Amino acid sequence: MPDAAQNTLDLPQVLDRTTVGHVHYLPETDSTNEVALARAAQIPDDTSELVLTSRQLRGKGRGENRWWAGEGALTFSLITPRLPLPTEHTPRLSLAAGLAICQAVEQSVPTGETRLKWPNDVYLNGRKAAGILIESPGVAVGRFVVGVGINVNNRFADAPPEVQQRAVSLADAAGGPLDLTGVLIDCLRQFDACLAMLLAGDPQLAGLWRAWSLLDGRRVRLALPAEVVEGVCRGIAEDGALLIEQPGGDRACYGGVVEWFE
Repeated sequence: MPDAAQNTLDLPQVLDRTTVGHVHYLPETDSTNEVALARAAQIPDDTSELVLTSRQLRGKGRGENRWWAGEGALTFSLITPRLPLPTEHTPRLSLAAGLAICQAVEQSVPTGETRLKWPNDVYLNGRKAAGILIESPGVAVGRFVVGVGINVNNRFADAPPEVQQRAVSLADAAGGPLDLTGVLIDCLRQFDACLAMLLAGDPQLAGLWRAWSLLDGRRVRLALPAEVVEGVCRGIAEDGALLIEQPGGDRACYGGVVEWFE
């Protein structure tokens, strides 16, 4: 088991080694995204803020899903400064964030197989290691809340059975506990790099998320608000859409939840 020092968050180091403008730390909270959404109206448009907790009780996931986080997990929400990014480009921001966390996970577990499950779940050795939820606080166009949950040093003995069956921690894959602060700093730095590529319109970004894609060539079932789409995944489009093979050709899907894949 990790000792207390490995699960202690060094906030001055986070501020010193990243571009985050301010850290709002809570020992315990229901959801960092809920806190961040409320705080977004209180900080200047050109400032970023990190909402961070050591114990999240009711983490949010895509759709009606909840994110289970045990002791030693890394749970945070980043309030971005106001970005020159229209709301309709959120699918690309989701993929950029997912790619960033993939790269950070690979840095922590270089011997593992890390993949991006559209749009922004991170899988390690075939099991889910991290999830991301992006929301708009509605206070200004271009400001986003990027919520991240990563299984770092947590164990799953007390987790719900469905979590035990499909989740993995970085510590389990690495063969030992990791420094939580170091993983957080890697995540924030990688996000900065991917965001810069997105805002610059760098064509290499789409190539990167395609290279990390977990679903290519697999049969998937995507739940949309009004229907369910099933078919073989034919990749991720440059604009962030999931391409699913249909009788009339590939269908571009921009939202929904991947309920199943094989």
